[in-house]
Amino acid sequence: MTMMDTENRYGAVARALHWGMAVLLLLMLASEVWLEALEHSFSERSLMDWHQSLGLALFALVLFRGLWRWLNRSRVQPPAHWATMARLGHLALYALMILMPLTGLATSLGEGESVTFLGWTLFGCGPEIEWLEDSGEDLHEALANALWVMIGLHVAAALAHQYMLGDRIMKRMA
Repeated sequence: MTMMDTENRYGAVARALHWGMAVLLLLMLASEVWLEALEHSFSERSLMDWHQSLGLALFALVLFRGLWRWLNRSRVQPPAHWATMARLGHLALYALMILMPLTGLATSLGEGESVTFLGWTLFGCGPEIEWLEDSGEDLHEALANALWVMIGLHVAAALAHQYMLGDRIMKRMA
């Protein structure tokens, strides 16, 4: 099993990052649904701590994954007529995965709440800044909705590649 991508298969690092981030991202989005359902309950803060931890872990992984893509230049190339759409789609996914934790951070800081990672406080409580909380929360929610759409498009593109184009993209990533 090779670490680097080849023309026929994604490398072990790219596959581990892809699927690991996919699982974390779905857990992150699901935790937001749970947070809304548990609003003002006793477990809301502990769930928020996990939500923040997942978000910060994903932020670090997306930065590492971007670096890995840049270093791993032998990766699988999409067919020429799909290359532009693939680049734009991946760019949108990366942008959303970078902006989501930043707007979440803005929201938490605007609320005057601490930001934690696996129980460690990274940023302590501060004064409440209403405009930062409101704009951060609105943008965070809009970006989350856009991320759901992009995930759906990403899955649809993978299925189209696999079953319509027959290029076995899913097998190369499995």
